Amino acid sequence: MASAKNTGFNTAAVVAYGLAGLIFVYALSLFIEGGYNASRNKELQTKIYSAGISEEASAQLAVQQALLDEQPRFIDQEAGVLCLPIDTAMERVVVKAAE
Repeated sequence: MASAKNTGFNTAAVVAYGLAGLIFVYALSLFIEGGYNASRNKELQTKIYSAGISEEASAQLAVQQALLDEQPRFIDQEAGVLCLPIDTAMERVVVKAAE
């Protein structure tokens, strides 16, 4: 009868250490990703809540508000295309709908 030889290779231990290593690497990657996300969120919050509006942005807002508030004028008088402030246009729609 042939006897089993002991080769010195412990398969169960190699598998167990391999699984433990994989679990460790996965946990480490989650830890690093969490730190990255926390720092990214902190940076985004700092950018959102910092210093207010720049001069360029406030100038652009002023231009846009002036367009909204301007007096009625014709864009193309022959075609009957008119530019109205939004409040005036809404009032005209309400009056026309009430007729």
